[in-house]
Amino acid sequence: MVVMLCVGFAAPAVQTDASSRVTVVYKGKTKSFSNKRTYAYVNNNKVKVGAQPIFMKAGCYMGPVNKLFKKSSLKVSVKSSGNTLTMQYRSNVLVMKNSSRNAVLNGQTTRMGAPAMQVTYPNGKTKWVVPLKSVCSHLGITYKLKNGVVKMKGAVNSATTSSSSTPDNSATNGQITLVLDAGHGGMDSGATGNGYREKSMTLDILLGAKRMFDNDNRFKVYYTRTSDTYPSLTDRSDLANNYNADLFVSIHINSASASAHGTETLYNSSRNTVTAKNGLTSRELATYIQRSVVATTGFTNRGLRKRTDLSVLNRTKMPACLIEYGFISNSKEAKQMNANTTRYGQELYQAIVGYLQSEGKL
Repeated sequence: MVVMLCVGFAAPAVQTDASSRVTVVYKGKTKSFSNKRTYAYVNNNKVKVGAQPIFMKAGCYMGPVNKLFKKSSLKVSVKSSGNTLTMQYRSNVLVMKNSSRNAVLNGQTTRMGAPAMQVTYPNGKTKWVVPLKSVCSHLGITYKLKNGVVKMKGAVNSATTSSSSTPDNSATNGQITLVLDAGHGGMDSGATGNGYREKSMTLDILLGAKRMFDNDNRFKVYYTRTSDTYPSLTDRSDLANNYNADLFVSIHINSASASAHGTETLYNSSRNTVTAKNGLTSRELATYIQRSVVATTGFTNRGLRKRTDLSVLNRTKMPACLIEYGFISNSKEAKQMNANTTRYGQELYQAIVGYLQSEGKL
């Protein structure tokens, strides 16, 4: 269990008259809160929230989600349905309930410093407000309180970048840009069988590869997820497209009958030409990866599969492939895969390096 408490602050001395208080309707009753703040700084930009002011509750500064997170340069993905508020930033997903300090971060229960609240301001608009420090700490956004002013900083683009976002590609510096995708995640377990879940295996393989890529400055690698979250299929392809990736590799585990077995790699044959980039193609990538992964698993070589119906292969604009390591429905393969995820990830790194070296790119 992850626990995050909001530490009480000694607020700057302020007048306790009406101008320093915020009156809202909360849970059907009119409430008045102190320490009114009409602006905050997000990525050094002053964001005015005069119509939906920040206020203090239970020692925590509460701020409007729409103004400070969704519409600011942080571009946090925000969805609300009834009494539930979901906020996603990079690979972190935080789910909160109206009036409750309990929340769920990346599938694990956590505790907020104050409850998320749906309040109606004097202008008649009902908005979500949240404890700013707790939310920032959970999502991975820097939070500071200086002289009574809230300051938040984070990357302009979340890891699951939308197609309208403009990433900073200046950091690539001649590096190979790669996007690795761990299939499924969060609410989507993927295939299940023999006591295992696809989403867990794919993540573990990705993390095994990540440990290798983290120490190789020839690469700039983006990951669709590094924890038990669920980026949408569009998020995954958008991430690769927005960062102008050179390669996209998706990690999956297969499922069929208990007797089904073997390794296969999928690519989109209808887009092999349009996704070609810098002399690399999806078919060549898939061919090399398939050969390498079969050597890694020792499973039957099921060969390449041409698939034109998969979102991540249809929408990505660079050489892309999807690996099916083995069958979770096959008890022998499932057990072997689960025991070797880290090694599989390390050898996937070696396969990608080997492919690029064979093409004279490294």
